[in-house]
Amino acid sequence: MPVLQSLIDNEQVNAALAWPIVFSIAIAAVVTASQGSFLWAALATTIVVLAFVPTIVRWDALVMLPWELLALAAAPIWARLFGTLPIAGFLTVATIALLITVELDAYTPIEMSPRFAVAFVVLATMAVAGLWVIAQWLSDTLLATSFLTTKGELMWDLVYATAFGGLAAALFVVYFYRHDTASVGRRERSGDPS
Repeated sequence: MPVLQSLIDNEQVNAALAWPIVFSIAIAAVVTASQGSFLWAALATTIVVLAFVPTIVRWDALVMLPWELLALAAAPIWARLFGTLPIAGFLTVATIALLITVELDAYTPIEMSPRFAVAFVVLATMAVAGLWVIAQWLSDTLLATSFLTTKGELMWDLVYATAFGGLAAALFVVYFYRHDTASVGRRERSGDPS
């Protein structure tokens, strides 16, 4: 999607806003781990790793995911750190799927149509939610935690994750559509036909 490239084109501004967000997520991961919430620390670390992928692949500190997406990813991590937010896990899983989709579309030769990107975000959210459930089960089995108490709760968790995947996909379309129409307007005012 060309709109992703236009968002990332202003790399200096984007990097100046994105790096502090990434460092705040890294700090949240350390604090969360020190509190003994290793699954949440793993989710926060996953977001940090995903944020570093474009920078490492291109060997350029200015190449970053859009700062708005990183802020969206940071919100549930920090909300969970400072309080109990039952939907934080679903939001985190959906934002991880969204970050993966943006990275695949913006930094690889893969080009996604908007419909496919929506479907991919939903399916990736479901896949990450499945991995999250497996991690919770392993934690319950190996560390004697009690994340999964009933099968009904497990099923509703997967339903909620799918719903938040749909919400993330809708935000993806609205956000990038807004930026696409704004960039078309700027091109028309400047006289640039491309």
